[in-house]
Amino acid sequence: MLWRRPARSSMPAEPALAAAPQAIYRVERANPPLRFSRLNPVDALNDRAGNRFDIPGAGVLYGATSAGGAYAETLAGFRPKASVQDTLASIPAEPGRVRPGQVPGEWLTSRRLRSFQVAGALPFVDIEAPASHTYLTEHAPELLLQHGIENLDVALIRGPNRLLTRGIAAWLYSCTDEHGAALFAGIRYMSRLGNFECWAVFDGAHVEMRSTDQITYRDSDLQTVASLYGLNLD
Repeated sequence: MLWRRPARSSMPAEPALAAAPQAIYRVERANPPLRFSRLNPVDALNDRAGNRFDIPGAGVLYGATSAGGAYAETLAGFRPKASVQDTLASIPAEPGRVRPGQVPGEWLTSRRLRSFQVAGALPFVDIEAPASHTYLTEHAPELLLQHGIENLDVALIRGPNRLLTRGIAAWLYSCTDEHGAALFAGIRYMSRLGNFECWAVFDGAHVEMRSTDQITYRDSDLQTVASLYGLNLD
């Protein structure tokens, strides 16, 4: 008897989509404002360089739904490492020397807390959703197989393999309709540092500044994140 493969009854997979909030927050240098991250071609194959959803040859603007999320993403680099914990107490406080866990005053004065909005109707791909994992597995299997991956999950999306996540971002960035217009404005994702919703905006999207504020020690969101990380505000 000749065996026939049954026809697929399920509909083609579609990604889970999300709309950006009215305000997205980011902490950045005073100038230039709303600077899109651009990956140096030399670093494109270095999984320790750049940011999670950087796209070689294109720009990505990162932000968070809350000011606290923006602080969490940018202050993470000041956290004392495990390798210095044994000697942390013995490191002297000297003028001009930044101790582990200390946020220098120069960092605060040279940064701004800004909010912006994304204009237009294009949606963001919710990269945390299982539907989006199924969509990528069905439509971009070669990309996954390059990294030895059969099925995507949240652990891989939030994992350390930036070559994978940047490859996903580049693939989504290249998706267009029959007229060559972009399908997605960017990616919605969760921070690896806590329960903070974040957004990676592709450079084809139109962004508009909403506000810009000087960062001070009295900022309650700054103080909250500093406390979570065990940081000292200079």
